[in-house]
Amino acid sequence: MFITSRCTSSMMSFLLIAFVASVCYDVSGASPDETDIGPYDLIIRNGRVIDPETGIDEIATVAIKDGTIHRIVAGSDAFAEDARTVINADGKVVAPGFINTHTHEAAALATEENIKPASNLYVFDGITFWLGGNCGLSPTGIKVDVGDGNFMQVGDPEKPMPAFLDELENIPLYNHYATLSGNITLRSRMGLKHMQHEDDAQIERMKAILAEELAAGSFGLSIGAMYDMGATTKALVELAKVSREHGGMAAIHTRYPTFNLKHLLFGVDFVFPKRAIHEAVDICRTSGAPLIVSHITDMSQAGSIGWTMETLEDAVKEGLPLAGDVIGHDFLINNFFILTFKGKIPIPILMKLGNYKIDQFYAAADYVINGEVAVKQFDQFTMEKALFLRKHIRQMDAHTQGIRDMPMFCQIMPPEDTMLALRYPWVFIGNDGGGPSIDPETGEPAPISPRGLTAFSRLFGHWSREKGALSLHEAVFKSSTAPAIWLGLEKKGRIQEGCDADIVIFNPDTIIDRAGWVDGTIHQKPDGISHVIVSGEVVVENNQLTGATPGRLVRRTWRIPGNTAEILSLYEQRYGSGLEEKVSGDGV
Repeated sequence: MFITSRCTSSMMSFLLIAFVASVCYDVSGASPDETDIGPYDLIIRNGRVIDPETGIDEIATVAIKDGTIHRIVAGSDAFAEDARTVINADGKVVAPGFINTHTHEAAALATEENIKPASNLYVFDGITFWLGGNCGLSPTGIKVDVGDGNFMQVGDPEKPMPAFLDELENIPLYNHYATLSGNITLRSRMGLKHMQHEDDAQIERMKAILAEELAAGSFGLSIGAMYDMGATTKALVELAKVSREHGGMAAIHTRYPTFNLKHLLFGVDFVFPKRAIHEAVDICRTSGAPLIVSHITDMSQAGSIGWTMETLEDAVKEGLPLAGDVIGHDFLINNFFILTFKGKIPIPILMKLGNYKIDQFYAAADYVINGEVAVKQFDQFTMEKALFLRKHIRQMDAHTQGIRDMPMFCQIMPPEDTMLALRYPWVFIGNDGGGPSIDPETGEPAPISPRGLTAFSRLFGHWSREKGALSLHEAVFKSSTAPAIWLGLEKKGRIQEGCDADIVIFNPDTIIDRAGWVDGTIHQKPDGISHVIVSGEVVVENNQLTGATPGRLVRRTWRIPGNTAEILSLYEQRYGSGLEEKVSGDGV
């Protein structure tokens, strides 16, 4: 039996191969005769091949040549070994490479230093394709006047995106990379100050720049509405329209987090501010641009996730090309200086508003006041520490471009929120990996947060195997096939003949994330992923880089479909239609 798909339909050579092989192959598992087209570059034997689009789940042999899956034959030893490399995947799943829909670059000045460290880290988590430039921040960087003579600047915001992509074209990576164009970067190109609204002339200039970037291969517009609230809805809609006119998409970090104040109102649901989600839906509806609502659970606080998911689901039922993504960790990173609005909000009020407890917060760096370390990195907050820091917040020695360096690890993500969001077929996975730095002692990429090493291994190990939030099949679907369909990556996210050989091999019984937020764990790589294959080359083998760098820049040349309806149809076909039961059943 041969596994075929639309990936081969336009390739006459593969059809000929399939015809010849089908004559020679016995469904009992006998090997093909000498008409086989080997030698192959890579053969994967005895693995459990899972492809959500075709519904295949069986022990099979996968043969790869020239970066493409050439044959998939049922059986553990379907044809004689004739390959440069042979992998025995006994007891392991052979799945499509993971697609990361939300992440960030290092935003360094040099193009290679900007992208390659992130590519290095992300591949250990099985990521074979990642979409950067999120949250309104293009990979080239920003320069924004934040007042009092201070500028927030990262990267080289004056470098045109087309020039950046041209430089990146010939830089070898560990996995495939594509980018969005950030609205805050566009604002900085206009010289707009932080919180300053755009005028009509500036909007028109931003639209022209965005059109050039889309023509150069950008996947679309990213919106960081929370990071510069001066951006008007009018400007965001106009930019999203340009993205759609040129075949692109949009992604949004919503303007505010939402809160449910029922813990203050005797159990009566009261979600505010609803505008944040309504604005995202309206941008999608008005512009027609397929839109991803980024890291949904991070932005739905204090029990508001139910309302958020219902509101987005209503938009999907309306037929809008809308999707979302989640990170799946219990922690997020924030800044004490920003979280307290530069020390203006009293700590008890902040705790009440979010229904937080003070011991859910940890220092992500040493806090130095007047030359003395007031709080050490990884220290757990107490109310006494928090009140002291708020009182002396403007005496902090360390600051960057007018913003006090007071990063915090915030353990405020209830597991039931993530479990609920994961049960919607149109919710993908994004690691929100902050741009890694380079360890001065080792010269190796060093994560500034563990997210870049945990999103997908945590999905399969923690959320699927341990918590039962979704099945193994659904996890494969959500991490590969579903985002590939939505983004229009027709040869990725699939284990099918004629498709790209971007593959992850993992043990479903042992895969797990290990990087955490406490001292000594932030760099730990996942367990259970034995091989990561990109364009037919083994990049990671048993948690070690092989030295292969087959990853490349992906320029968008097609119209992103944003076909949420197709995802729902395939999900129903493969896993049943009981979404209502899934999101209202036990454990949620």
